Amino acid sequence: RGGLFGAGGRFKGGTDPIMEKFNESISFDKRMWSQDLDGSIAYSKAIVKVGIITEEEGKLLQEGLEKVRAEWSAGTFEIKPGDEDIH
Repeated sequence: RGGLFGAGGRFKGGTDPIMEKFNESISFDKRMWSQDLDGSIAYSKAIVKVGIITEEEGKLLQEGLEKVRAEWSAGTFEIKPGDEDIH
């Protein structure tokens, strides 16, 4: 599994379950999913504006985040074990 800290690089092995529990915010995020997604969409626009990602990449990010928003709005978003946050 390639979680945040288990993806390779200087960290070897999987993420300690204590770190996963400490790092997760989904229990809070699920109460403020709309605001969390608003912030992520705004941030994606900001990083397009300063040239970190292309307009096309920004568009893809925003479309993906809007799909996540639609699932939360419809009550169909599935939280899976290991999900750290909404996006």
